[in-house]
Parts: sequence; structure tokens; C-alpha cells
Amino acid sequence: MSHRIHNFSAGPAALPDSVRRRLADALAVPDDLTPSVMEISHRGPRFAAIAEELMARLRALMGVGDDHEVLLLQGGASLQFAWLPMNLAAGRTPAYLLSGYWGQKAFAEAKRLGAAESVGDNADGGFVDLPELGHLPSDCAYLHFTGNETIHGLQFASPPAAGVPLAADLSSEFLSRPYPYDQLAFACAGAQKNLGIAGLTVVLIRRDLLDRIPEGLPKYLDYRRWAESGSMLNTPVTFAWYVALEVTRWIEERGGLAVLGERNAARALRLYELIDRSGFWSNPVAEHCRSVMNVPFFAAAESMTADVVQSAEEAGLVGLKGHRALGGLRASLYNALNDDAVETLIDFLGHYERTRG
Repeated sequence: MSHRIHNFSAGPAALPDSVRRRLADALAVPDDLTPSVMEISHRGPRFAAIAEELMARLRALMGVGDDHEVLLLQGGASLQFAWLPMNLAAGRTPAYLLSGYWGQKAFAEAKRLGAAESVGDNADGGFVDLPELGHLPSDCAYLHFTGNETIHGLQFASPPAAGVPLAADLSSEFLSRPYPYDQLAFACAGAQKNLGIAGLTVVLIRRDLLDRIPEGLPKYLDYRRWAESGSMLNTPVTFAWYVALEVTRWIEERGGLAVLGERNAARALRLYELIDRSGFWSNPVAEHCRSVMNVPFFAAAESMTADVVQSAEEAGLVGLKGHRALGGLRASLYNALNDDAVETLIDFLGHYERTRG
């Protein structure tokens, strides 16, 4: 059905075509063997220019000023699940809203480090709707929520109104739409969804919260040390920084977050409409909180999933197998996915239902 390969993987995910071409050019071997961007010192002027432009573009896209630090770290959101409470919950109780798999992971890690409370959990309902926010602890350090659940396919339209510092895991929706980043006390996002390649994690933290960090933490696990060093406490993942720079340039070339947000919402809606009117495919998530980035769906029988995945790959649609924690299928519709990919997927799903449903 298609001669082009369309990548629906949840991450590491697709890069924009033009960015891949620019990366190929950047890594080409010239006759004089000038070092490529992967081979230069992170302390030299060539990389300093990359770092400065990347930081400026990230701040502009997020719309944050001097009240926030932007850190470029490693370890993914999984490391931040421990790093955040270790730094900002000393002597206080962090609260967690659990809307899916990754919220559960964050909460479990916080509990390993001390008192942490769940103030909303919809696991008993199968994570098909957002949890209601319950009573916050009187000494609440922050309220943590997962902006977009990559596996269960739920998304907050906007940050919860809680009256306490908000901490968000935004990995799979980062830079996919306009977002009030300046309202957040903390946010983290792995780059491998909408910003580039695996290895880089963006952390946003309100500067006044740095005063909460207890003394005696290992230097590497103290956000203050990273802020002081310009995110170069040790050798950064230099190539991932460069890829992120190229992606931020591409976002601007595409018209910015407002244009991408409208386009992302429209094509997700097209896919949900196909699923909803089908008698074969299904998505159980409440319509008001369906993810724009990650669409989990199921065939009429789970036993058909493997055949769907294989048939899709033969049609040039890769990465549709659902996460092992949920099963079924999943289409991740990140920024870099070509516009015709969703239409090709819709055609494939319609054809599959008609011929094998």
C-alpha cells in the first residue's frame, strides 16, 4: 500500500526528513578530515556556539525567562523520578497524580526516597480517564503529573490547578503544541520523542526552588551544580545537543508550536474518528483526555495483534506494536511524522477491517 516507510515508534522516534539530511551533511567526511560535530570538544568555541543557540531557541519555544533554569541532562525521565524528590522534597511531602504507567513509575520512585502521597489514581478504572485531584498534604512540596501518558494514551489539556508548585513529566508531548511552561515549577522531557535522539533530557526548574535543595547531595545529583556549570558538569551528549538544535530550527521553519499544535490535533482527530466509527478497532480512553501524541488502539481480538503488526510492516508502517504493559497497538504521532503517514495508516486500517475483520 505504500513504498515509503512511515515510523510510528514511541521513541526513539522519527526525525524530520530535512534534519536527517542536515545531519548526514554534518557527518560527511571532507577531504581535509576536519572533525565533525561529533568529534569536537565541548569546551571549544565551535560547540559553545551550538550550546548558546540551542539554549536560546529552547527558551524562546517554551516562553520562559530568567525565573527558570533550563538544564540539559542525561538519564531520561526515569532518573528524574528520583532526582526531583531528592532535590525538592526534603522535609516536605510530594504529591502525585497517577494517570497511567509513567505516573505510577514516578510515584514508586518517590516513595523509595521518603513520604510521598497519591492524591488521585484511576488505576481501578483501567486508566481510561484522568483522575480527580484529591486533598493535598499540608506540607506539599509539589504536585507531580504526567502531561501525556505515552502508553495509556491520556493527556492533560492544561496543567492541573492546584495552588502548589507543579512538576510535570512532559516527555512525549514536549514542544508539540503551545504550552504554559512558565506556570510550571519543574518539568522534564526526554529528547527522543519531539526534540531529537536518545541521551538528552531537558529539565526546567524555577530558580527560587533551588534554595530547597539540601546540602550534602552528591555533586552530580544537585540541580544547583548543573545550573552553575551551564549543564556541563561532565561531558554532555554533544551530538544529541546538536541534533536538538537542528530540530528547534526545523520547528521554527514549520511555523512554530502554534502551527504544529493545530496540525497535530487535526491528524490525531482523523485517526480517532476512524477508530470510533469502526466495528473492529477500539480505543477506550475518554474523548476529552485522549492523547494527541500517542494513540493506543485494539483489534477486535488480541490474537490478531501480531498479524496486524506484520501486515502493517509489509505496508511500510512500522512501530505499531503496543507497549508490553498494555498490549494492543499504538500509533505515535510525533512532530516529525510526515503528514501523509496518518492518512496511509487510516487507509491501511480501513482495508484491514474490510478484508480480515
